[in-house]
Amino acid sequence: MRTTVAVLAAVSLVFALAACNNGNDAAAAEGFAPNQTAEAYIYIHGGYVGQAVATTDGDGNLSVELDEAFLPHDLAAVDMDSDEWNEDNTVYYVRRGSEVRVAKYIEYDGTVYVGTTVGGSVTYVEADDDGEPAGGQDLELLIIFGQDSMAAYYDNIQNGRFGIMTEFGGDVEPVTTTQYGKVTKRGSDYWDRGLGWHGNIYAIEEFIEEEGFAFNLADMQRLDADDDDMEYWQVADAVTGATLTDFKDYFILAQAAAAQLERN
Repeated sequence: MRTTVAVLAAVSLVFALAACNNGNDAAAAEGFAPNQTAEAYIYIHGGYVGQAVATTDGDGNLSVELDEAFLPHDLAAVDMDSDEWNEDNTVYYVRRGSEVRVAKYIEYDGTVYVGTTVGGSVTYVEADDDGEPAGGQDLELLIIFGQDSMAAYYDNIQNGRFGIMTEFGGDVEPVTTTQYGKVTKRGSDYWDRGLGWHGNIYAIEEFIEEEGFAFNLADMQRLDADDDDMEYWQVADAVTGATLTDFKDYFILAQAAAAQLERN
């Protein structure tokens, strides 16, 4: 599964980059038409659905908002200290050497899936009438298949269409929160140390709003700061203030959304 996901992620990034490199100079010169919205999605950071929403105001000024949705292997996590969860109705995957227990049975968008531990990973496939794996493709691969499926996932998990069950055929408990807060990182306290997720994302968004998005990967490099131990990303001759490892992926995602906006 990891190999397939990595390939899909690489393909997504290539297409996103190709889209945003087409005509960026013209976009920067002409400006944007007012009152627009465009979205883009990719599989990002090794296990999340990344979303970028690019908008323009009444004067055509660009703004970008980035977010990430937790995938089923995070949303289905359960508390094993609770009486309702045990080894029979959960499966597990290994994260940083520790087992993470998740519900064996989940429902997504009206379909029931059953989880199986394969190696150190969990795969969810559609369940048959007896609650056994019926075959078919892994749910997370179906989610990250394309722009439409990822956009639908964002809507579904924020509208109660992902849930967990203590037994096959039992009541579905909609998942509305995670251990970090909400079902997307923007509404959570995921990575809340130092600059953290929010600080890094805001730095990228602010840079794009002030400097634009017409840059290539070759323009991006990580440099040591003079006054601390942080390594900040620089784009062309401007320092962004962001430090996170996957800076390029987030920037490309923002570009893919902004490149869809119409120009004056």
